[in-house]
Amino acid sequence: MSADAYRKKFADFLLTQPMGQGVSHEDVMRATTREELGISSLNIILVVVNYIKEHKNDQVPIKPEWVSRLSDIDGIASVLREIDETDLAQAPA
Repeated sequence: MSADAYRKKFADFLLTQPMGQGVSHEDVMRATTREELGISSLNIILVVVNYIKEHKNDQVPIKPEWVSRLSDIDGIASVLREIDETDLAQAPA
């Protein structure tokens, strides 16, 4: 899946989250940082946790190296890609 497709996937998922209220799909597609969307660092971590719960049955641990990538939209999209590409058979328990 392309980077643009993951940006769209992030937009679609964000709009289902409480912290995504008031944010449009177009806002996400146009933004370069989470701050432009009014999303705090804590809330973006919650979005990632919720994404893991929904898409990987809460079986993927949050990685510390993701934190630096969660400030910009492309970084967030890359984290979602990494989560999606995690093989649950090899994920640590």
